Amino acid sequence: MPVLEQDKDLWDELEMEANALTATDAPLWDKVQSGIPALTPDFDAEALSESLFGDSSGDGQRSLQIQKADFTVNSIIDKINRGKVNLRPSYQREYVWTVKTASKLVESLMLNIPIPTMFFHEVNSGCLEVVDGKQRLTSIWSFTKGAFPDGTPFKLKGLDVFNEYNDLSFDELPGDLQERILDHPLNVHTISKQSQPDFVFEVFERLNMGATQLNEQELRNCIYQGLYTDMLCDLASDEHLLSVYRSKQPHLRMKDRELILRFFAMQRTKPQGMTSPIKAWLNEEIRENKDMTPQEANAMAEMFAETIGLVWEVFGDCAFRPVKKDASPSEDDVKGLFYRDYFENGEINVALWDTVMHAFAGRTPEEVLPNKERIMAAFIKLAGGKTFRKLLVSQPKAVAARAEAWGAIMDSVCGPKGAKRGAKAR
Repeated sequence: MPVLEQDKDLWDELEMEANALTATDAPLWDKVQSGIPALTPDFDAEALSESLFGDSSGDGQRSLQIQKADFTVNSIIDKINRGKVNLRPSYQREYVWTVKTASKLVESLMLNIPIPTMFFHEVNSGCLEVVDGKQRLTSIWSFTKGAFPDGTPFKLKGLDVFNEYNDLSFDELPGDLQERILDHPLNVHTISKQSQPDFVFEVFERLNMGATQLNEQELRNCIYQGLYTDMLCDLASDEHLLSVYRSKQPHLRMKDRELILRFFAMQRTKPQGMTSPIKAWLNEEIRENKDMTPQEANAMAEMFAETIGLVWEVFGDCAFRPVKKDASPSEDDVKGLFYRDYFENGEINVALWDTVMHAFAGRTPEEVLPNKERIMAAFIKLAGGKTFRKLLVSQPKAVAARAEAWGAIMDSVCGPKGAKRGAKAR
């Protein structure tokens, strides 16, 4: 859900709006009965299309095609159960609502309060991915089946109007309330599969305008679900990556997953194939390969684990950190833990991530580990220099120049990639 705080405070917003409309202290049910307008404004598909692409008339390839319809809760649940609406395991791990928040949403259904519009994306004939509304939809679906995605039983908590039904599951509710929930209309806008591929990403960004906005990688995780996003999630828990991040758990905002995605994109296009804007380059990488085979995913995961493991062995938790200006140590200077004195503290530098990971990918431990001090000293001399420091930007020409400079040094120190086990194409 792109606007987590809006959904989290859904019930409070409804109550405040009711207070404002009625200016009385009447019970919430009476206020609702007096008529609260729908919370979600009409979505002007033509206006959004024009704002993104200009006048789209006569250009069917670039226009936004959205179908608007109302479905009952029961019909949406049926589609989920038949695999027509996609709630994938990778998404379920990202379910963040508490039982109280989800219960408030269920109580809204009991009160016949309108639920904000949901956005789906048609990916195959009859198959839909949820672009906006996943937290709400998963909460409703979980309540009707009796358990949350992690298997925890879903019993209502914190209800105000229907407080007599606290601690009850769906099956334990009176029959008329069950029917009211199942018959509740859900307004859905479906983005047609004929729309431009990157358009779904742009729509999601436009919807993601609340207090807690999703970043680009969080958007990709929602939109391009498949084996690729599952793999990125798993690799974010790699022990060497966590050590490099100086963290005990993956990054909460998926910055680590975006770094991993950059690594794979660089392997596929090579530094010379990196394009600007970077967002589009990464979107294309995950979109074109989201339906990879398990064998392909396993091979990619193995390559990443080998590469980050070698980087950790050489640089430790100073990996990908900027080097202090004009540092020029000898091999003896960087033995033991003394190398740490040449690195700056702070976050991972994305430009150095690209350069170092690409240079280490495809190399063997036999090539790298006997040359740890030589690699360390050479890197510090290069990365501390004025010319190289100017190249620490995510621009295609700078990326290619960095890769060429550091790649040549690695070849001179370690020999050609894969020489000790046979060259391995990447």
